[in-house]
Amino acid sequence: MSAYALRCRVCEEVAAVEPADSCVRCDGPNDVLYDWERIQSRISRTSVARGPRSLWRYKELLPAGAPIEFGAGSTPLVRATRLSELLGIDLRLKLEGANPTHSFKDRLATIAVAAALDHGVTTLCCSSTGNLGDAVAAAAAAAGLEAIVLAPAGEASIGTIARASAARVFAVNGTYDDCRRLELELGRLFPWGFLAGNLHPYATEGAKTISFEIAEQLDWQLPDAVVCATASGTLFSKLAQGFAETAHAGLTDGPSPRLYAAQAEGASPIARAYADDRGISRVTPHTHVHSLAVGDPSFGDLAIGAARASGGTIVAVPEAQIAAHTDMLAQLTGVFADCAGGVALGALLEALRTGHIARGEQVVLVISGAGLKPHGHVQRAEVCEVDPNIDAILEQLGVFE
Repeated sequence: MSAYALRCRVCEEVAAVEPADSCVRCDGPNDVLYDWERIQSRISRTSVARGPRSLWRYKELLPAGAPIEFGAGSTPLVRATRLSELLGIDLRLKLEGANPTHSFKDRLATIAVAAALDHGVTTLCCSSTGNLGDAVAAAAAAAGLEAIVLAPAGEASIGTIARASAARVFAVNGTYDDCRRLELELGRLFPWGFLAGNLHPYATEGAKTISFEIAEQLDWQLPDAVVCATASGTLFSKLAQGFAETAHAGLTDGPSPRLYAAQAEGASPIARAYADDRGISRVTPHTHVHSLAVGDPSFGDLAIGAARASGGTIVAVPEAQIAAHTDMLAQLTGVFADCAGGVALGALLEALRTGHIARGEQVVLVISGAGLKPHGHVQRAEVCEVDPNIDAILEQLGVFE
């Protein structure tokens, strides 16, 4: 009997483990359901400590039986001494840029590829503004699988690592949401593994391993607050899930941290909904922070729930401030983050200004990705530019003659 299953977030229908993003009964989104009695009998701080130096040290809390190892996880948690002194808090930085392709998306890609191997899937497809595509391509290459990446055209860094990993990269003349729509349409045509589709419930579980690591790196004592940037709401809501699961598994026994998130003002549907105390409304992104340019956040409602339940907040950071915040991180910590790191720092500064975070508290700032991507190597595949319609993709795939 498996240690996990799928459960519908809407009607709570439980289904067997297979690639499936939605409920067969009501078409609601599926989440992973764990057998906690079994997990609690198998996991302990000691068993975790004996595990590999990767996210697989928490394998009892992950939905995969075919672990693929390419180095995701076990990223550093370091004290930011100068910034701590300036802000009057005990600030730790969770450096996700230390992952193989330099962002937390390697965690999602690792679990997605493991799930694909579990179910005999040989091709993975994802929509990406850069980081996820690189992560999926790299993880697929490590497992010997094919990868297809749909990315909005016009961003110079799109597919840098993905092309080196021999993925097929399609630059779509549209937005990230157009790419995601195309991905879902392809999902109705091909028996592939889709990060926004049938592998989504599994892949997103990778993000919660950041919480597991924070807890373990602090000797299983949880911080007062955790701060991050968010786009789809996945990272933020999965941080909340991860901290809750450390308690459920008996690894921690203190209160969960308050959770604070920020979005770039030009792509802030979650922050707007939070401020107005309403449901999520789709927006058209207008932000220079491409990794956060998501107008239709799939985990937006869960992110709002996580903020409210933890006693935290979600704010929008003005576009004009983001570069200065990113530079501040580099100048005071030596960490050159991508601009999402500047957005996260904006959330921290706002929480300090409003008194949500008090002097002397211990705070973890999640730096979700690095500011640099590797350059100078020979690209092994070219980006194919296409219009945002399914026929254009199918023609390039050779379906139409």
